[in-house]
Amino acid sequence: MGKMTKEVMDTFNDEKALKVMATVNKEGVLNNVPIMSVIAVDNETLAFAELFLNKTKENLLLTKKCCVVAFIVPQTAGVPPKGFQVKGTFEGFQTSGPIYDMLREVIEKQTGRGIKSVGIIKPDEGYMVHPGYGAYQVFGS
Repeated sequence: MGKMTKEVMDTFNDEKALKVMATVNKEGVLNNVPIMSVIAVDNETLAFAELFLNKTKENLLLTKKCCVVAFIVPQTAGVPPKGFQVKGTFEGFQTSGPIYDMLREVIEKQTGRGIKSVGIIKPDEGYMVHPGYGAYQVFGS
């Protein structure tokens, strides 16, 4: 398991960041969806709200593998986007507890909808994916 750097965590916790999760099924078929609720709880934990996850949930439960990208596109001309990719292991869904309560409250305020559960991901490795800099590893094995 890897430990996310402060810059990775700050990017995932930025409300302006765009976030996308990729999963894979047992046959190797990829699935990619936006999941804007992904947050860094601490340097060893990403969490996301389960709202409308069909194929993603199925893949996570079967293979336990995912990759999440968070990136920020500045509105200032000449300032390049910045982003990070985190490859991780899905730990499971929670339907109670402090992480669940926190995300439930945030999502209800933002959307007026409840959540089914909260998914927990343990980061294995992370990469900077800022355009123009090339992708390079920032944590993990």
